[in-house]
Amino acid sequence: MTHAHRQLHVLMLGWEYPPLYVGGLGKASQGLARGLAAVGVDVLFVLPNHRPTHPSATLRVTGVRQWLAAATRVEHGRTKRRMKRYAPKGLNFLTVPARLFPYRRVPAGARPGASINVPTDTPAIPGNAGEDNPAGRIYGDDLGAEVARFATRVARLTRRVQADVVHANDWMSFPAAFAAAEPRHLPVFLHIHSTEYDRSGEAVNPAIARIERESCARAAHIFAVSHYTANVLTSRYGVSPGKITVVYNAPDGTTAQSMPALRSAPRAPWVVFLGRLTFQKGPDHFLRAAARVARLNAGARFLVCGSGDMSNDLRTLAQTLGIADRVEFEGFLRPTAVDWVLAHSRVLVMSSVSEPFGLVALEALRNGTPVIVSRQSGVREVLGHSLEADFWDHEKFADEILALLRLPALGRQLVESGREQLEHLSWENAARIILAAYRRVCAALPTALS
Repeated sequence: MTHAHRQLHVLMLGWEYPPLYVGGLGKASQGLARGLAAVGVDVLFVLPNHRPTHPSATLRVTGVRQWLAAATRVEHGRTKRRMKRYAPKGLNFLTVPARLFPYRRVPAGARPGASINVPTDTPAIPGNAGEDNPAGRIYGDDLGAEVARFATRVARLTRRVQADVVHANDWMSFPAAFAAAEPRHLPVFLHIHSTEYDRSGEAVNPAIARIERESCARAAHIFAVSHYTANVLTSRYGVSPGKITVVYNAPDGTTAQSMPALRSAPRAPWVVFLGRLTFQKGPDHFLRAAARVARLNAGARFLVCGSGDMSNDLRTLAQTLGIADRVEFEGFLRPTAVDWVLAHSRVLVMSSVSEPFGLVALEALRNGTPVIVSRQSGVREVLGHSLEADFWDHEKFADEILALLRLPALGRQLVESGREQLEHLSWENAARIILAAYRRVCAALPTALS
């Protein structure tokens, strides 16, 4: 059987996966892994820590911490059978004992301001985690040590795992990917969901930027979540465009049959920001635009849903801008609460300073909510007609928010147009693009798949 036809075995690495996740990367990792399993790829997904859920037969997802603990309790055969109980078909999970911690947590603090009753009786998914989530810490504090520990243990625990390629999601899994791949001469594929320049602007952590740059140089191929991100890789890290394949993310349930029906009832005049409260996501720009809207629309209310290291500063900014009584800081929301907020709001504003993709915009459209997106984002590449503004252009954001509050028909038109675009996005389509790249790149290597 030639490499073009036989089943591929993929060792996939990452640092978050539902139900333990802090943002879009966890959702994207799950979508990619399930999509690859659905198109016939055998996937072993290795994480720092994972609580097995959603049984399936071709997808295994696990953590090194659990793997080591299980190996000390039972023989290999029993351990393997236990893992398979939790493995969707084609996907396998493995967890490694490292406590990677992607974003600094801050205490939730008080919630001053307007009161909006967001339902909280959603399933208590342990560690489904924004920085405020009381379910507990997912990752450790010393990132350098944790990344090194993850790499060492992944290399040791996966040395006998059947694999044709190694696929690593974002920088904290890159050293582990090369540690696991190089002794066996396996090609490494990097999946760039975000770069250090996206997360930090010009105030980059040089050690992280170096890992990203050197990993891009060493990789066999790179997947980017948008052309926006591909351009960052080319301009910042000197990656050849021919080494990059763009693979767009997809929200869950985007077929015409699976998307919820549009609500005919009037929506509350809620303007929503939903994301981590960090420099990258631009929540301060949202508040500055909100202040302009508040002066011209007395009924508008503003929801800030998320948590992060800017949380306290944003509360202070809302008071300085004179809109503290119009802003509700909701903190981190679980998935069902996110859907509820989006389904009852008038507009979602994505004011990111640098957004490689922006999955939340697609989630909003799926829930029938029009979006205004930053021009510094990748998701605008798939939306077609949409309202957008430069992240720093608070006046334009405000004008577009006011238009959507004043003209519900405009919002419905934008949602209908956006939903048509969503039907072309799916994780299985993304997986087919990835699988074709695996085969194309591997066929050109000296140790081509046979």
